[in-house]
Amino acid sequence: MLLPFVSFVVALAARERLPLGGALPGIAAAAGSFLLSAWVAVSLAEMPADSRLQLSDSLTWATGEQFTLTFGYLIDPLSALMLVIVTLVALLVHVFSLGYMNAEGETGLPRYYAGLGLFTASMLGFVVADNLLMAFMFFELVGLCSYLLIGFNFREPGPPSAAKKAFLVTRFGDYFFLIGVVAVFTTFGTAAFAGPDSFPILAEQALAGELAVRTFGLATETWFTVIGLLVLGGVVGKSAQFPLHTWLPDAMEGPTPVSALIHAATMVAAGVYLVARMFGFYVQTPTTLAIIAFIGGFTALFAASMGLVKDELKQVLAYSTISQYGYMMLALGAGSYVAATFHLMTHAFFKALLFLGAGAVIIAMHHNENMWDMGGLKDRMPVTYATFLAGSLALAGIFPFSGFWSKDEVLFEAFTVGLDEPVLLAAYAMGLLAVPVTAVYTFRMVFLTFHGDPRSDVAADPEPVGWSIKGPLTVLGSLAVVSGGINLVPIEEIFELDFHVNLLTKWLDSGPAALSYSTYSELNPYHHGEIAGSEVITILAAAGVSLTLALAGLVIAWRLYGAVEPTRQTDAPGRARDLLYNNYYQDEYQVWLTDRVTGLASSADRFDQGLIDGVVNGVSSVSLASGERIRRLQTGLVSNYAVLLTLGLVVLLVGLGAMGGWFLW
Repeated sequence: MLLPFVSFVVALAARERLPLGGALPGIAAAAGSFLLSAWVAVSLAEMPADSRLQLSDSLTWATGEQFTLTFGYLIDPLSALMLVIVTLVALLVHVFSLGYMNAEGETGLPRYYAGLGLFTASMLGFVVADNLLMAFMFFELVGLCSYLLIGFNFREPGPPSAAKKAFLVTRFGDYFFLIGVVAVFTTFGTAAFAGPDSFPILAEQALAGELAVRTFGLATETWFTVIGLLVLGGVVGKSAQFPLHTWLPDAMEGPTPVSALIHAATMVAAGVYLVARMFGFYVQTPTTLAIIAFIGGFTALFAASMGLVKDELKQVLAYSTISQYGYMMLALGAGSYVAATFHLMTHAFFKALLFLGAGAVIIAMHHNENMWDMGGLKDRMPVTYATFLAGSLALAGIFPFSGFWSKDEVLFEAFTVGLDEPVLLAAYAMGLLAVPVTAVYTFRMVFLTFHGDPRSDVAADPEPVGWSIKGPLTVLGSLAVVSGGINLVPIEEIFELDFHVNLLTKWLDSGPAALSYSTYSELNPYHHGEIAGSEVITILAAAGVSLTLALAGLVIAWRLYGAVEPTRQTDAPGRARDLLYNNYYQDEYQVWLTDRVTGLASSADRFDQGLIDGVVNGVSSVSLASGERIRRLQTGLVSNYAVLLTLGLVVLLVGLGAMGGWFLW
């Protein structure tokens, strides 16, 4: 993380004195971080499986009576994989920016590349954090960087508004996350992710009755569920899950390379990664897992439906991101952090590809993002089309592209769990229904953008793009095709292969977060263990159903937008289209809710200022007025004091005389 942080400092300090607006230090830093991350992963792979948890260290920050705050790093198979993903995508985004930002004559490029450097450094710090408090701090830095980069073009009206919306909506979720961090410290006295004294291990001991912890009058499992839901608030905000998802479509106001970084490897990925990092704790609260699964399944279908009618290329991809992270949450709720991490990895590659491909189209279209003004770009942009099509096939889950393998593993895990859990069965059903919807909006996007005849003069003669754009697209396009092969579960079990192809499962299971995951098979009632031979038919049937639905969505999109000259009438008609196009009027609901909250706050303010402060201020006013009057007696003149003493003596004598006369009487 230090290399991109240095590039951030250099870009800010040197500013316009650097060539290419400061792009070269950022590219060098991202490349160096990627090489170091790859070296870390290779080093872990060469270690024995039981030794892959030793790459950790921490420094004491502050010591208290009940707990100690530390800064440290934790390198295990999960964080090593995420380091490679983040640094690779960041490197490709930096290179792509040479053709996107520099070629367009953008101003403020040092500020842009400084933001990318700090963004990358913050996410890497979050990935390697060894405790929840440190993770929270970098979690907030990631949010700050997204605010700065979404609002990069701050002189225009849209980006600053979108940046503020993203910042405030995610801060709302982070408020609950912060309370969750405090709850973890007060319950366990530590926030460490790993080791025998980490809070997931202490939680396991507490549930087993081996350790007494503070539960504030609640049953132990109930209190752990509360903690899990509090942290989940931050996850829902960052990973744009319902109901805190509304910031992400507006975030498309930022530069397209920033969108690729946010959606693929940093901001939105942070929430899902946090749940995977804390999975050893979450598996001990089945209620929380069920809620996570339901939120994920609902978000997958809910967001996909809105992508059906969007006109702008990046808007479709934004709702696609929300939906795909819903699948990851579904997998986590189903008790499979491996399936969630698998889909996180493949999605990082094909979604970065799609956003960068959209950026290439936007450059060619002179920054016109409306798909109805495109068409016919297939022959005019062959490299962009081929790679974009690969990413689209992966997104739709078409065999044998990467998204097929990871999405189907998510659905299979949810299905097997849902057989015993009605809530998870409902979540699985929503995730399955989202499959054809995803295919429809994905290939609607492909057909409207690349197929048919040009529907505008710009589309007939697009601006050419250079190899700084085509190069990253080619790399990511290749990964969209082959990256699913890293975890072809359950191919090995079905065909009894002699070599291991489910590498990701073996990789993550070989070092499950420093003992935190070591007992999750027993703790998690949803985990079904190794795949038995009797389940092969179920596996193939589940994959067949999903693939059939995806192909059906592709055919529908072809009939509506590919086989004939598309018109807007092919979208959902009437009120249904209006409902989807206006995002179920969620922004209006938020405005209404904000107005109600503002009115309530104003009433509370008037009560506070008028009654509470009125009484306090009234008492103080009387005291101040009385003091002011009495203060006037202190004149400093001896004659005045003599008069007052004489008057006082007279009053005293008269009083005593009156009292004596009364007693004699």
